[in-house]
Amino acid sequence: RGIFLLTGAIGTGKTTISQLALNGWRERPDQFLAAHVTDPSPRTEAAFLRLVLASFGQGTARNVLDLKGILRGFLVEQYKAGRTVVLMLDEAQTIHATNLDTLQALSNEQTQTAKLIQIVLLAQPNFEHKLTHKPALRSRIAGGTTLNALTLEDAIDLLRHRMEVAGGDFDSIFPTPTHKALYNATNGVPRDLCVLCDAAMVNALADGVRVVDDRVLAGALKDLEFKKWSH
Repeated sequence: RGIFLLTGAIGTGKTTISQLALNGWRERPDQFLAAHVTDPSPRTEAAFLRLVLASFGQGTARNVLDLKGILRGFLVEQYKAGRTVVLMLDEAQTIHATNLDTLQALSNEQTQTAKLIQIVLLAQPNFEHKLTHKPALRSRIAGGTTLNALTLEDAIDLLRHRMEVAGGDFDSIFPTPTHKALYNATNGVPRDLCVLCDAAMVNALADGVRVVDDRVLAGALKDLEFKKWSH
């Protein structure tokens, strides 16, 4: 379908989602060939194209025309083999303006009936401002969604799941009165929830207690006050 855009604030889980998707594609190598670029910030078109080619394990060249030729040849080869090529670009808000135009051109690689590459962009919300200056690229985004912070219920379910996988019981360590405090301090951002719970358990260990109560949680929040969370 061309380009898909997933936006979300820092810590909401974009990279986690990307790893889940990549694992799914890589389990079906006869159908998909996927690459993940974590730093798409090169300033020149040639450097950007070399990065894309290298992410697929392809050789590179010095000039842009040769790089484009290698890339198109690779895409056509995969198309003939019946594979969907997926390029996932993390931190897409760091892509240089010049290479947003490169992406637009890349999305035009197609046969008469099919796109030759599926591009997935993972970006912070400010990426949408960049798109206002690139209407041609924006028009080629065929789908998109926003990864929001979790609700209170989902936040506690996430923490319960992680604790269960680790072999513990979340509710026996974090009693119900602490749940709302955990959520309010982190605004439901998954990464922050996990960081706060980890800090609270370290403090409980240091205090020789097995339950995170309001006092232990307050100590963890004080240790993390540089994060400027609300509590």
